[in-house]
Amino acid sequence: MNDYGQLWAEPELEIDDQSERADPVTVDEEIRVLARANRLAIRCESAVRHRDRTPGTDIIEFPLRCVAHPHPDCRFRWARVTLDLSGTAGASVTDLSPREEVSEHPVKITTRYSSGLKFDIAMIPAHPDLSAERSAEQDVYFPKLTVSGIGFGHAIWDFTAVGAEPLTVDRPLRLLATVPATTMQVPARLTLRGAVTARGLPGWIPLIGRQEKTIPLEVPA
Repeated sequence: MNDYGQLWAEPELEIDDQSERADPVTVDEEIRVLARANRLAIRCESAVRHRDRTPGTDIIEFPLRCVAHPHPDCRFRWARVTLDLSGTAGASVTDLSPREEVSEHPVKITTRYSSGLKFDIAMIPAHPDLSAERSAEQDVYFPKLTVSGIGFGHAIWDFTAVGAEPLTVDRPLRLLATVPATTMQVPARLTLRGAVTARGLPGWIPLIGRQEKTIPLEVPA
């Protein structure tokens, strides 16, 4: 059974004082309290381990769910998730899903892993005249998504609001990585960044949260 609670990652958000947006308005305590009231979190199912065709390495399949939920007086403009696996020597990201930008056109994204170093990803446009029942079955995403990290030790997902629409994120992400076959756990450094606009305040507020987690790995059959 998947252990959802163990791999929750929801670091407290603080104002990113190193951001280019950091100016005197961000040091006000009332603004800091408002910033902390926004939510950026990652929910993880248990990592699945597969034997690789290359001797001495295994493949881990890492299912994630990203949530960005603003305070009622705020709106997210963008959010970034960085998952760093480089604490394990030899770890390398081999694929991410979704791996392309998704903008204002709703689509259904199906991701499967069969074998090898890649996901099988199908992106099917959601037809506008679908019935309500049919639409409920679709994975429809309106934010723009950009990803990177294949071939590196860390992955990055960027969610960006489209036009004037508010950004609310609640969606699955998938990561595939190779690790040495002797690896029994993978330390992960998670960084969540975002930018929110707040009612009555000029500009935007930069947010950051960091957390370290350990991903336990089972020995593949």
